Amino acid sequence: MSWWTAVPVVLVCIALVLVPGGALAYALGFRRTTLLGLAPLLSLSVVGVAAVVAPFVRVNWSVWPVVVLGATACVAAWLVTDFRQKNTNRAGFHRDSWLGLVAMLLGAAVTAVLIARRFMQLVGAPDNISQRYDNVFQLNAVRHILDTGNGSTLTLGQMAGGQGLGAVYPAVWHDLAALLVQLTGTPIAVAENAVNMVVAAIIWPISIIFLTRVVAGPKPVALVAAGIASAGMVAFPFLLLVWGPLFPNMLSVSALPAALAVVILLCRLSDHQERPLRLWAAAVIMVPGLAFSHMSAIGALMAFGAPIVLWAVGVHVAGLLKAKARLWRYAMVAASLAAGLAIAYVLWMKLRPGDYSGWTPHTNVPGAIGEVVANGVMGTEATWVISILAVMGGAIILGKRTQIWWLLSYAVAGSLYVTDASLDRGFIRTFLTGIWYADTNRVAAYLTIFAVVLAAIGFSRVVEVVLSAVSKLSGNAPGWTKTLGAALVLVLFALLVLGTQVGTIRNYIGGQKVFYERNTSSSILSDDEYKLLARIDSEVPADAVIAGNPWNGSGLVYAFANRKVLRYHLSQKGTPAEELVEEKLNTANSNPAVCNAVRKLNVRYVLDFGNQYLLNHPDSKDFGGLQNLADSGTAVLVDEQGAAKLYRVTACW
Repeated sequence: MSWWTAVPVVLVCIALVLVPGGALAYALGFRRTTLLGLAPLLSLSVVGVAAVVAPFVRVNWSVWPVVVLGATACVAAWLVTDFRQKNTNRAGFHRDSWLGLVAMLLGAAVTAVLIARRFMQLVGAPDNISQRYDNVFQLNAVRHILDTGNGSTLTLGQMAGGQGLGAVYPAVWHDLAALLVQLTGTPIAVAENAVNMVVAAIIWPISIIFLTRVVAGPKPVALVAAGIASAGMVAFPFLLLVWGPLFPNMLSVSALPAALAVVILLCRLSDHQERPLRLWAAAVIMVPGLAFSHMSAIGALMAFGAPIVLWAVGVHVAGLLKAKARLWRYAMVAASLAAGLAIAYVLWMKLRPGDYSGWTPHTNVPGAIGEVVANGVMGTEATWVISILAVMGGAIILGKRTQIWWLLSYAVAGSLYVTDASLDRGFIRTFLTGIWYADTNRVAAYLTIFAVVLAAIGFSRVVEVVLSAVSKLSGNAPGWTKTLGAALVLVLFALLVLGTQVGTIRNYIGGQKVFYERNTSSSILSDDEYKLLARIDSEVPADAVIAGNPWNGSGLVYAFANRKVLRYHLSQKGTPAEELVEEKLNTANSNPAVCNAVRKLNVRYVLDFGNQYLLNHPDSKDFGGLQNLADSGTAVLVDEQGAAKLYRVTACW
């Protein structure tokens, strides 16, 4: 399948992640760079909240809940902020110039091309899937939304047997994929890749460039450089496209920079300022977008936003001291700070998914620190160009002493990574990184945010030095100076692209694309299995249930052919009846209890995808009853494609 056939799907996805939030940002009164920077983040909130609300008003999931909620939110925002005022940006508030917006768009466009190119190299074809553990759930969850009409984060986990809080699962990523299937008719596998491409190549660049503008100031060179640098990091977005794969987590990380920008703007630590009412409205609206994309994003926002907020509190207290304020004003600051810390502590403890400690450290403390500085996380190659520029950016901030809070936030991110990468299991590791399952890959993704912003600042200084040198050498030839200066800037940008797109990122993509390939020793779906799945909907009645060993990929018949299965995820706990069928089906002719379970579950077909199991997990051996069905006389062969076979159960019916 050609990538050109996926272009319309990608364009529809871009509209879904930009239009709702862009309209809402406009209604709030934001313009130019701020409007563009907040559009993806606010869109996630509109989609996520619409999906949660729809079941309560008995409306099936479709684009219409998004349209209705988006329009309602725009009207409410317009009434609250009254964006019609002509002088809303007076008294110290201003909008960025059109040049800033052009630079942001240019940077985002260049980055989109760079990341999309690497994404296509990694995935191979638009209908390929990640042949890894978590993707079985992700694909089937999209089908579950289409099947039930319910895309709520509060209930998505029910597909895999979750109840109560166990049913809560971040659903925005799946909601977007389901909308693409509905709007374009594309297969779920193509919708999955379209969403991931847009997350990596559209949401991420826009968000990180906007954050760079807020931190570094209105420097066009820095904005374009931030985009280019963000396309050359392994830790994000490419690591999360491979590990897991962690698609919902990736979505939340891609929008986190915009959320951090809102925190900085609220704390008045940027030269760019917006009216507080708008910012507070945006802050409230963005929370569900982050939480429903992945709850760990709230923990990340608290962790990385804490130094920013505390720095702002310190500046405020210093102002009170200078003004010789009354005691009650200090008391208000102390009370507010104490309340905020208490709320943050409760959230920090409640957001963690239990005391999960399945991952172990992979290096020691000095090694982990080296990985942070060199941007060579999880044992990958160092990203030297960005690392050197980031060190320069950090030195510039230290020299100016104006944005120390950004370095402190970076220190928090680095400390979390070092803790998780080097410390043994225990209280400290669980307390600090339990929100991310103590999974170093998830924590590593956040380092990219800080390294990219610092690298953009460093690159901007390099350009300034070069232009200054050209100006001194040119003497009284301003025309020649501008021409040469422009040429050198283009050369520097070309070198930045070259330096970030060869070596580390190219090698990583080349080594990891195997996880999207078929017919490998670790894949869960082969070409033959793809072909058989494509015929299932014409061979199996819509109401029939298909049994299979989920560890060999047979459970994906739900996503590919919309036929219900016993296990929708690899580690899903089965009921006694399901386990009996899976363990004893081939004895059904002589075991009435098995037939009772078969009829109760309406199991009429079995998919046999062989003995190649993902991870060779011990649980994959618990399905012995689904083997040798023809020889046992309990089922007959209906269709086969190579080693992949479809059986119809004849015993019990």
